[in-house]
Amino acid sequence: MNNSETNESFIFSLIIEDLEETISAENKILLQRWREDDPSNEHTYQEFLNVQINLGKLVDKLDIDEHRSWSALDQKLEDKPEITSSQKGHQFFWMKIAATLLVLSSLAYGYFFWKNRDVVINTGTAIMTNVILPDGTDLKLNSGTQVRYNKKTFLEDRKLVLLKGEAFIVVATNHRSRFRIELGDLEARDIGTRFNINKKEDQSVVIVEEGEVELREKDTDNKVNLKAGKLGLYDVKSKTLTAVDNSDPNYKAWVDKNFVFNEVALEDVIQKLEEVYQMKIEIKGAGMKERKLTAKLKYPDLKTALHVIAASLDCELLRTDSSFVLSSH
Repeated sequence: MNNSETNESFIFSLIIEDLEETISAENKILLQRWREDDPSNEHTYQEFLNVQINLGKLVDKLDIDEHRSWSALDQKLEDKPEITSSQKGHQFFWMKIAATLLVLSSLAYGYFFWKNRDVVINTGTAIMTNVILPDGTDLKLNSGTQVRYNKKTFLEDRKLVLLKGEAFIVVATNHRSRFRIELGDLEARDIGTRFNINKKEDQSVVIVEEGEVELREKDTDNKVNLKAGKLGLYDVKSKTLTAVDNSDPNYKAWVDKNFVFNEVALEDVIQKLEEVYQMKIEIKGAGMKERKLTAKLKYPDLKTALHVIAASLDCELLRTDSSFVLSSH
């Protein structure tokens, strides 16, 4: 095996460890650097995340399941008669199916319950996962997010269950069925829109970018309608539902890496960047944390964003094995 094959195998093992959330801190850094080195690397990483969606389409089309595919493979490996070219092709097809299912079983980030047709997607530690739902709705999922939908009935009843985490949703137009999201005791109904939704243990937050969303507590008349620029907040303990103007320009920076800072303390800026890029950033030097930043940043990689900040605040950017460091000269 040559070096490139060895390196590829190592990287693939790191991706699987990352998706299973078993990766070490050191290997997490190595994988993150690899993803940032080349856009094709990030594309490869995202392909691993989308295995379950593609396999779901394959299962629907061919009406196969894991048990049948493995059984078919075992039978063909045990029987060793002379086979024709077409039979070889058929055997190779089933070997690919079984191999795909083996990979899927290793990826703890997502799994299917075929009997009841529920699809569960768990993003694990991925910075962002992009999923297109059966109706064409564009779903972007933040790290640590878990959603569920019924693939059999989804086109008739467009219901998505947000079990935990954060999602930005661009809803596909469908006049026959209104898109809705369940969040425990709360339900968000779309009225033609783009919106961000975040479910935590103690509260759920919906921010509308375009269109309108109806936010309603289940089995009650407690509801608010949110138009563009509005934020809806539901407190789980008190069961209160409120609507206010959204004051956070960076609420969807995790999606587009688009930041707006207006006289914001560097400490708060770094906290937001760490949250979005999932990398450690240290601040060193007297008074550095209190320095104010006014800037608009839109960079896919953290290093470039930090270079701009360092130039704006006249400080130095360093890189260590585990983090970036902003320090005074």
